[in-house]
Amino acid sequence: MNLLVFQKDTSGITFKDYQNAINAYKPLLVDIREYKTTPTEARSRFQEIVSTLRQAHPTVNYDSAQVSIFFPLLGFDYRAVGGRMGSGYHAKGYDLFDQNAKGSHPAHDIFIKDKDQDCKDDRTGDYVSILSVSDGVVIGTENDWQPGSEYRGGNYIWIYDTVTGGLWYYAHQKEIYVKTGDVVKAGQKISIIGRTGYNAYMKRSDTHLHLTYLHIDDEGNPYPVNTYGWLKNAVTLLDPRIAADLKPLAIRLNLKEIKTTPKRIIPPLVKKITLVSDTTPTEDKKKKKRSRA
Repeated sequence: MNLLVFQKDTSGITFKDYQNAINAYKPLLVDIREYKTTPTEARSRFQEIVSTLRQAHPTVNYDSAQVSIFFPLLGFDYRAVGGRMGSGYHAKGYDLFDQNAKGSHPAHDIFIKDKDQDCKDDRTGDYVSILSVSDGVVIGTENDWQPGSEYRGGNYIWIYDTVTGGLWYYAHQKEIYVKTGDVVKAGQKISIIGRTGYNAYMKRSDTHLHLTYLHIDDEGNPYPVNTYGWLKNAVTLLDPRIAADLKPLAIRLNLKEIKTTPKRIIPPLVKKITLVSDTTPTEDKKKKKRSRA
C-alpha cells in the first residue's frame, strides 16, 4: 500500500517534512552500522525524526497495559516464542546508537518447525507469513541481504507504530512486501519468514522471526520493552496443522520434575486377634470339665 496518511493537526510541519523524516531513518541506521556517525550525533538525528513523526500523528498514546497487537506469525500463537516464558529477552546494555554495544537481545525470537532449513514450515510445506502487529508506517527496509554479509539483521523492516508511537523491528525475513513510506494495518501481511542475517543464516540457528519493540520517551530516547505479555494476549488465527503440533506450555518450558520426599506412612494400630479352633463353644466347655476330672 503506497499511501501516506497525514493527519490535520501537524503543528506546522509540511508533507515534505514528513516524507523527509521517514526517508531519513534508514540512512541513519546505515551510518550507525558503518561508524559514520557518533552515538551522540545519531541520537540527535533520531530525535529529530521522531519529533516530526509525532507531530504528524498527534493521537498516539502509549499505555503498556492496554496495548493490543496481532501475533506476527500467521497460524501461530505465543507458544512459538523461544525461551521459557519469554526468557530469551535480554535488554541490558542495548544502545541503538552504538554499534559497539554487544551482548544484548532486546527481542523475542519466534520459531517455526524447519528441520531442513528451507524456510518452509515442515507441517504445512509452505512459507510462513509475517503480519504487522499494529497500525503504522514503514520507515525502513532492507531486502537485498546476501550470504557472506556480516550484517546481523538480514532483510529487515522498521515500522513506526501510529497507535503507540513506538518502533517495531522485524529481522531475518526471506522476502519483504512493503517499502519505505507504506502505511500498514494491524494483521496485514508484510513479509515471509526467512534465514537472512549473519547468525540466522548459520546451520546452528533455527528458522525464526526476531521481533523488537522500542518505546520512545518524551525526550525522544528509545527504550526496548519486553513484549511477551502482549504476544501472549495477541489476536491470532491458529492453523490447525500447526496448532496440533505446538508443544504444550509445560513441555515447551522444559520444566524439571519436582522431586519430593515421600512421607513415611505409619499403619494404624491393630489389636492382636487370637484365632480360635474350629470348635463350637459347647464343645470347648466339655473339654474343660474333662480336664478338671
